[in-house]
Amino acid sequence: MVGEAVQRLMEVCLEVGSVIAVLKSRVKRTAVQSRADELRLKGALAMLRGFIRAVDGERWFVTVKDKETRIDQAIYLPAYEAVVSWLPKIQDKELIWEAERVLQKANECVVKVVGGPEE
Repeated sequence: MVGEAVQRLMEVCLEVGSVIAVLKSRVKRTAVQSRADELRLKGALAMLRGFIRAVDGERWFVTVKDKETRIDQAIYLPAYEAVVSWLPKIQDKELIWEAERVLQKANECVVKVVGGPEE
């Protein structure tokens, strides 16, 4: 198996023209993937910020597919799960700090919603 992997690597290097070009393409792909992960995390954080604003405005429900749904189920849970899944892939320390801050505030807000008005 190792021999096959080395053979395939050499074939790719020959196709591309050099080992360095193959390594550069891998680094470039990793940088692009890292940027995509950051954008996904930022999108999920924006959803959590919207949840926080809704709680601050005491809006407990949103309409999803013509059905009134509590904001913790419609916004908080999907956004929270997305942030938690993308956060370990992030290298930007400032973005990590921002995510932690937003998560903390969203967690405080969800307590208000769960203890808020009855459905």
